[in-house]
Amino acid sequence: MAPPPTTDPFTGSEDGDSVRPLTSYPLGQSEQVARSMLVALRLEQKQRDLCWELGCVVIVNESKTYMVTGFYVRTAAADGSPGWSRNQFGVPLLAKRATFRFKTGPATACDLPARFVLRAPHSKETISYDTRISLCSSPHRDSLVRIRAAIPEVEVGGS
Repeated sequence: MAPPPTTDPFTGSEDGDSVRPLTSYPLGQSEQVARSMLVALRLEQKQRDLCWELGCVVIVNESKTYMVTGFYVRTAAADGSPGWSRNQFGVPLLAKRATFRFKTGPATACDLPARFVLRAPHSKETISYDTRISLCSSPHRDSLVRIRAAIPEVEVGGS
């Protein structure tokens, strides 16, 4: 028979005479957990400082179901011909999530065409969304891009 649910952290399994607590980290490795938390805090602080120094583009996917699978910027190639950059997202930006990119471009990158590609999670249907975006370094000034794919829904019901 399973033990009753409880919020007591010391209701772990009994091993001989000792009772081991239920924790979210391996027992005996609290220094490792504290060290990883400190590294995460330092990384977040560094990211915040870089956004303050360079400026950031915050990209918010406000879609209910669509994920953003592509972020492309139209730039000039080495030969001078215009073309789309490689995908700026390593992993898709899921619905109702946000991410950011540092603004590190020169003054010529202040108004560039950008394309976002959205995909439905359970099909291969894609939607492209073209806009203009500022990627030039602009300290203390962040930009916000909000993406929302409003798809009409049909409900069939009896009356």
